Amino acid sequence: RSSINRRIQDSRCECCSFVLLQEENQSCRVIKKSSNYSMCKTTGALATPPPPMDDDSVSDPLECPPLRWGMIGCGRVSHDFTQALKNLPTASVVACSARSEEDAEKFAVKHGIPKFYGGYDKMLTDPNVDIVYVGNLHAFRRTVGEKCLKANKHVLLEKPFACSVEDAEYLIGLAKERNLFLMEGMWTRFFPAVEKARRIVWGSQNEKGILGEVVSVHSDFNFNAADSEEYPTSFVYNHKLGGGASYLVAPYPIAAV
Repeated sequence: RSSINRRIQDSRCECCSFVLLQEENQSCRVIKKSSNYSMCKTTGALATPPPPMDDDSVSDPLECPPLRWGMIGCGRVSHDFTQALKNLPTASVVACSARSEEDAEKFAVKHGIPKFYGGYDKMLTDPNVDIVYVGNLHAFRRTVGEKCLKANKHVLLEKPFACSVEDAEYLIGLAKERNLFLMEGMWTRFFPAVEKARRIVWGSQNEKGILGEVVSVHSDFNFNAADSEEYPTSFVYNHKLGGGASYLVAPYPIAAV
């Protein structure tokens, strides 16, 4: 591990600390600056990370650095996330991939995505993809997350982040070694109501919390899978594929705590 860390450290960009994959280090210059966000010319990474969305310094949460997204998995959840990205002026979905090229093409046509791939590995070599949203079956979070990180892509893993503690620790360690962004796509954390609750409890940069010490939390979440998922053929009921309540609904109340 020490030799790996040394090689990574030696190849970091001086401006943004992003790991360079080229054989020789290149000088880093800021090519785009919008508000407080600076982007590195060499890597395309953020030289200045943005503040949290519920930070008092953020006047408009939709003011984001420009990002080019690639989608892994072309199912319902990926559809919902792609729809949501359309509300961000600086976000663009430039590619999508699925195990079936036909499914990827249908998804691309539906959402006006310029490139589609029949297979994840092909999309991960696309230099126009900055960050990857992983929305395929839960059981493959580690293998697909690993592929994305080793391809030097930032990653947003749809919840659950992983199917075991060991898988989660491995992916987090890999992201840190390569200095890449990696996060669980827990959408409820970004609800305005949840952000308001967070401020009430913890306060913010300019004000203290007003609730006091929290000694107990009650949180629950459920849905009727029979409305949309056929039993027993849907993956929702297949624990080996990452289905079941522990992976599908439990992350929500756990995240609330």
